[in-house]
Amino acid sequence: MPITSTTTDELLAYAGLARVCEPPATALSQFVTREGPVAAWRAVIERRAPRPVLAGSAARVADLSWDDARRQAEADLLDAAQVGAELLTPADPAWPAAAVTGLAGAVARGVTGAAPPLALWVRGRLPVRLPADGVTIVGSRACSPYGRRVAGELAADLAARGRAVISGAAFGVDTAAHYGALMARHPGGQPATVAVLACGIDRAYPEANRELLDRIAADGAVVSEYPPGTRPARHRFLVRNRLIAAFGAGTVVVEAGRRSGTLSTAAAADHQGRLVMAVPGPVTSALSAGCHLLLADRFAHLVTGADDVLTALGGHRAIEPALFPATDATGGVSGARVLDRPGSDPHHPTDGLDADTARVYEAFPARERIAVAELVKESGLVAPTVLGALAVLELHDLAERQGHLWRRCRPGRRPVTGSGGPSGPAVRSADPPPRAQ
Repeated sequence: MPITSTTTDELLAYAGLARVCEPPATALSQFVTREGPVAAWRAVIERRAPRPVLAGSAARVADLSWDDARRQAEADLLDAAQVGAELLTPADPAWPAAAVTGLAGAVARGVTGAAPPLALWVRGRLPVRLPADGVTIVGSRACSPYGRRVAGELAADLAARGRAVISGAAFGVDTAAHYGALMARHPGGQPATVAVLACGIDRAYPEANRELLDRIAADGAVVSEYPPGTRPARHRFLVRNRLIAAFGAGTVVVEAGRRSGTLSTAAAADHQGRLVMAVPGPVTSALSAGCHLLLADRFAHLVTGADDVLTALGGHRAIEPALFPATDATGGVSGARVLDRPGSDPHHPTDGLDADTARVYEAFPARERIAVAELVKESGLVAPTVLGALAVLELHDLAERQGHLWRRCRPGRRPVTGSGGPSGPAVRSADPPPRAQ
């Protein structure tokens, strides 16, 4: 069954835009939102778009006629179809709107390289409720047997409890996490795992994981924002990491060296308001040095298994350790207390929220929809802070976007509809460049 409900012209426009601009394309994304995909594509090909948009597409638009651009877009859609993939756009019901809201909030707060994807090439089926039902698991490619075991067992346990495991299909921890999720009995027939690629949807990288990617597409989804035929490249691994972080309610780092590119995923998760977690390892292991840095800086929560992960995400009740004192809705320290997922108590929906997010929630009118600009006035907070708070509220089903407006949701009740769409440790190096297959 097709996952797209976008019109033919819009689909061609999104495919064409994906071909001429390298992600993340902040200026182009904003231009498409303002003008619509068809008008934006025509303006880019005819060199009538704003200068920042043209600057990002000039190298691929030079000497490109409108007819050539349209033929290339049609060819990309055909190439995707031949491997069982389709192009998912923001107009489609299956678009992961809540997941990409965090990216939009990061852009509003001035984070570079955090632009939401224009569209997504998808093989398989995305989980319906991302990021709420997803957990990202990442780590070293050259992982140890310890890291491989922890990643596999953690993924299997989370998948058996209804959480989709998100990772990047690389060797090491990624591969172990995907296999672990696929081996579990996922309740309700929901997708077990999602792999986000740094290359075209018709490619397998690494080539040795081709069979794994086929299995993921059959029991989950393989996703890429790059058009068919795109080769994996060093910078694309860092770019795709923001999507790996976006699709999960939290990111777990299993093993990472001090200079691991995996730390960029942790930073991206933090920028998007996602929880960052890390698994400790032997103090003698260089592969766990990055995890220990995250934990020492209080940047990540310490987790050792699925129970810890779900507790940190608010899925279980647990006593908060005195090491991490709890804060109430006013920002005051309240000491150790019982943690609940925000919104789980209808009488105290802001419990578990930080002060600014609780303030934005209280700024909503009782039953009316409201624009972000009005929330800024009512809350007295700056727009980037409000956008970040909205991403958190949407994650916890306390708010939902309807077009350009937002409304507050009743605690304990999931939204009916939705639409839409790194501060942290310094990342000193990117993922290793791809090796020739």
